[in-house]
Amino acid sequence: MKRKRTRLFQQICITGAALFLFLTSSNIIVSAVSVDLFANTQVSNNSGTTAAAPYLNVSQQPVTFSIDGSTTGVSLIKTGKKYALISVPSQLSSKVTPNGTATVTTTVTIPLADLPIGGLLTLLSTLVTTISTLLPLNPSLQAPLNSLNQAINNLKNENYGNQNLPITTEQLSATLLGVNISQGLLPILTSTLSNRLTDLNNVLNTLPLGLIGLVLTQVLSSVSGLLTSLGNPNSAISTNLVSASILGKTDVSIPTFVTSPSGLTQDYTALIRGGIVQTDDLTIQLLSNFGGNTNIYFDAGDLALESELLPTNLNFGTHPIQTKVDESWNAHVGGNSANPLQTGTIRIDDTRTAAKAWQLKVAQANNWMSGQKSLTNTRLAISLGALKTNFQNYSAVANQTIQMLPSNQVILMTLDNTTAAGYVELPLNQFQLLVPKNTPRQTGSYQTTLQWTLSNTP
Repeated sequence: MKRKRTRLFQQICITGAALFLFLTSSNIIVSAVSVDLFANTQVSNNSGTTAAAPYLNVSQQPVTFSIDGSTTGVSLIKTGKKYALISVPSQLSSKVTPNGTATVTTTVTIPLADLPIGGLLTLLSTLVTTISTLLPLNPSLQAPLNSLNQAINNLKNENYGNQNLPITTEQLSATLLGVNISQGLLPILTSTLSNRLTDLNNVLNTLPLGLIGLVLTQVLSSVSGLLTSLGNPNSAISTNLVSASILGKTDVSIPTFVTSPSGLTQDYTALIRGGIVQTDDLTIQLLSNFGGNTNIYFDAGDLALESELLPTNLNFGTHPIQTKVDESWNAHVGGNSANPLQTGTIRIDDTRTAAKAWQLKVAQANNWMSGQKSLTNTRLAISLGALKTNFQNYSAVANQTIQMLPSNQVILMTLDNTTAAGYVELPLNQFQLLVPKNTPRQTGSYQTTLQWTLSNTP
């Protein structure tokens, strides 16, 4: 008696261990990542960007991604949904969004073993055998039998045709766009099989019920049940039919809007993955190297002072020496007072979207000098016009005249606490040299240098 109890205890332990292993294995299968449907996947986009020609601060730029799958892979799962996916890096989170309807072009087959007609085919085989047995006694059954065999062959056909499907693109997450191919296939595949069953049903209704009543009734009942299930898009038969389908060469076109990532401090190449997968998980999980990839290039922008808009030479002309009155000389084009006043423009373009803080300064490097001779107490006056800018957080000098003295910097504009891209434009309407009457003067050509400084850190 003691020995029997020991054996029973061992059996219970072994059974429990086997059950534990089964449940553990089942959990692994359920949480499996999505499976690539194609061994060869090519992904491209029509942005036209390159490393030499990247996007700069684009917003809602239309870009279409193309996913081309060929060489059908071996699927590890025959449940769940088929998706075409575009996965973007975190830097493009919420920056790539759907733009209308995607298109999917593909061919579809469903293996006979995966069609939900196994039980029906068994009944049909019995029916065909029964009719064949009755043929010698009733030759008129030959024509219906031929039609029946044709309907059965059509029902067993694995080819479900070429499909061109318009499907709405879904924003599955901030970094994942999906095209639910199964959703597009479901009404087509279920209606195709339903039509084949209806054709079969029409043939069955031509058969004489009296001779083969029992078998025929069972077949008709099976057909009716299948048609009812296929009419319900949420039925297991409908969803399993789509899951079991195999896609041939498939081309997917996904139109999107793309916006540049913000806060870039250097040019950025976005590696975007795309693929066609099948998943039985509620949350789509992807291997890091699924499908194929394509690049979109983005420019981080820069801070630039358009120096070509500043005058390279200020010519105040030639004047006789005198010490009786104060003088003011205007700079004219070519130094000739008959010509227009010399003007210029300060233009700054800051196309960066990272946090920024900068100052624009101007300074006179030294006294007005002609060799060792100096015009002391001479001041350069610059008349500034109205400032134009689309920045918000700035302070600036505008609509006034600034006085330049040697080694004295004048801050024209300060910008901080912003990430917005923008521009600044400040007209330089007039340059005037103010020479007091008591300034010692000697014959010569006097010069100095103006230094315009745009400092990225004030």
